[in-house]
Amino acid sequence: MYKAWEDIVMRRLTLALCAGLSLSIATVAVADSPSAPLSVSAGAAARIVLSAPVRDIVVGDPAVADVSLVNDRTLVVMGKKAGATTVLAFDARGRALADRDVVVSDIPTQAVVVQRGASAATYACGDRCSLLSATAAPPAPAATPTTP
Repeated sequence: MYKAWEDIVMRRLTLALCAGLSLSIATVAVADSPSAPLSVSAGAAARIVLSAPVRDIVVGDPAVADVSLVNDRTLVVMGKKAGATTVLAFDARGRALADRDVVVSDIPTQAVVVQRGASAATYACGDRCSLLSATAAPPAPAATPTTP
């Protein structure tokens, strides 16, 4: 009977150990996985919250986006023009706190694009929608007369 009890305890201990290891491996995999790109519209801003105090910030293309420091753990990324760049943040020891791809769009976040054939109209929408821009369809080519 003692042997059966020992087997049960060992089996449960082994299962608990395996479960703990699999959780720690999953946590490391999630921590190392790249995060989704940060999307922001030109003229708009988005926030990045860091896990530790930041010392250095690097923006890959400052013409596309700019970064402002709100406090030692909060960055605000401001979209300047359409394009893509990268924002990096480092702590005092040089460890990476953030490595984010930033995609800046010239279409506002609350915009709706209505496509009618080759024509498109962009509306900024809140309580009401306002026309931002419209593109007309290119004129149809003139029909050339055919001679028999």
